[in-house]
Amino acid sequence: MSSRATVRTATGRAAERSKGRRRADPRLPAYLVAGFGALVAAIATGQAGLAALGAPFLALAAIGLIDREPIGLRGDVSLQADRVIEGDVVDGEIRLHWDGDAEVDVMLPGCRAITPLDPEPVLGWTLTGRGPVVLPFRLRAEFWGNHDLGALWVRSRRRGGFTLWEQRVAPPPGLRVLPAPLRLGRLLKPAEPRAVAGIHLSRFRGHGTDFAELRPYRPGDRLRDLSWATSARLGEPWVTVRHSERTGTVLLFLDAVFGDERGSTEALARAARAAWAVASAHLRAQDRVGLLARGRTTAWLTPRGGRRARWLLLEELLAVGQAADDLHRRPPRDRRAILPPDALIIALTSLHSQGFTQDLLHYRRAGHKAVALVIDTADLLPDENGTVDAAARRIWIAQREAERHHLERGGVPTALVAPTEGVGPAITALRRRMSAFRGGGPGGAARRVAGRW
Repeated sequence: MSSRATVRTATGRAAERSKGRRRADPRLPAYLVAGFGALVAAIATGQAGLAALGAPFLALAAIGLIDREPIGLRGDVSLQADRVIEGDVVDGEIRLHWDGDAEVDVMLPGCRAITPLDPEPVLGWTLTGRGPVVLPFRLRAEFWGNHDLGALWVRSRRRGGFTLWEQRVAPPPGLRVLPAPLRLGRLLKPAEPRAVAGIHLSRFRGHGTDFAELRPYRPGDRLRDLSWATSARLGEPWVTVRHSERTGTVLLFLDAVFGDERGSTEALARAARAAWAVASAHLRAQDRVGLLARGRTTAWLTPRGGRRARWLLLEELLAVGQAADDLHRRPPRDRRAILPPDALIIALTSLHSQGFTQDLLHYRRAGHKAVALVIDTADLLPDENGTVDAAARRIWIAQREAERHHLERGGVPTALVAPTEGVGPAITALRRRMSAFRGGGPGGAARRVAGRW
């Protein structure tokens, strides 16, 4: 095929995509069968009245096929706000223009994280007449994440016509749904005065990275602190004194194992809200905060502090929420990440995945301090309709308690996050249980953060 023919074919395909996909109206085959069937019957039987019965059907089919050109649809979708919080109601509108008189069916597919309020249960309209038209709608953002409402699909035909045009008129508008805020009043209580991390240095001196001064060697100083250049120049040993690191390192370990049912998505949403609350409190205390999500989707954010860390962490959480809304997403291959040695691991899980529990215990055996916030999802179970359902609920709760006991025996304190109380009481319970971790374990920063709990 020549290059000119290739260009002509590509141009034709692009024009066809802009017009949409053409197909026949479902009534057209029925009309043709009725009309030609009546003619065949009239010829076979010799009764002219049967032909008169089929003539209107053929006439309607011929009239409906006269005008087969598209109606020239144009349109767009706009939202009143593109960044909302879980549970907020968002208003939007659809603007459509077309040429002439036509019958138009409008459909905005939406997603699982969005609930249509007006119209309901789906965002769909059937219009007849001339454009332009404005279609207002209202929806509620149910779950956090980066979501889109789907492309605006329109099916159109001329009034009385039997040629349908289906096309995508406008790209999908995006909606950023932020986790609902959860306030923590007793998350952090520093055990000793601390300086703000950043451009202000700590007044404490010890093991760290920021230079403080040079002084002569004293018995008990570490050999690794010797300043070899200064010692060689002065002819006696001198050591480098540094400002100690007063910033703790916290790693949120999020269990991103979820199924296709709505309850599983709500369980993950509760874990994300708790993670966002814990991260916000630690970032306000100038700690470095990172995120590791494992399950159907993975996310890895190295611990860091400051305002930039807050937004990066929020972006990672929104990406996890978007993956929860994608039913066709394949789980990636799991690989254990290399964590900072001084990190305190805060796991957020509903204990539905044994692999997540094994990974958490692996990090604990590697010497990391770890705690677990267990998200209570018992209220998301189906209602009991008999003794069998009651027994199944008791078995499910017993399995969850067995997993908690398994974590406790492995050295990971746990606390249950009730849906009605939030994460605050669970943090208070963990603070009492973290006293066993103050005395030992690798990582000075991990011990300091554990002390604040």
